[in-house]
Amino acid sequence: MPIYTKKGDRGETGLPGKRRLPKTDEIFECLGALDQTNASIGVALSFIDQKEEKELVKFLERLQCDLLSVGSTIAAESPGSSQLLPIFSQRTLELEHQIDQWDAQLPELKNFILPGGCQAAAVIHLTRVTVRQAERAFHRLDSITGLEPIAVFLNRLSDYFFQCARYLNMRANKPDIIWKSSDNIY
Repeated sequence: MPIYTKKGDRGETGLPGKRRLPKTDEIFECLGALDQTNASIGVALSFIDQKEEKELVKFLERLQCDLLSVGSTIAAESPGSSQLLPIFSQRTLELEHQIDQWDAQLPELKNFILPGGCQAAAVIHLTRVTVRQAERAFHRLDSITGLEPIAVFLNRLSDYFFQCARYLNMRANKPDIIWKSSDNIY
């Protein structure tokens, strides 16, 4: 069976419940940003030492699954009645726990830092940005009533990726690069 259906050739895409919407609909901005975030995690995973960081790899792969669950919930005919919503509250608690663990290990931040460092951290910083895009797109949707667990999850997820990038740089012995105001650069 071919992967193409030709049903979207005229600028519409199908959603559950036999709904067809223009590809320019806000929901596809959100779903696309979630997909971009998921792909970015995949790139980051290709730079992470699978043996040294088994727990992190497993957690990032689970986050990839969670992002697909977020997308399927948003795309559902009745998103507010999704049985997946309680999962996002639990995942948010897990994100906060990991952020707190990294906070205890990482140097205290007193300044803004520049994104970058080792390859994995640089991609994770990019992932953080795509999560923020997804979060903004999510909040532009009309049908987010009852989806507060997703809103909180997406917000915390960007915090998680910020600390994850710092953690990966620490493991690679790459210090945070402190931002300097443009007037102090030269």
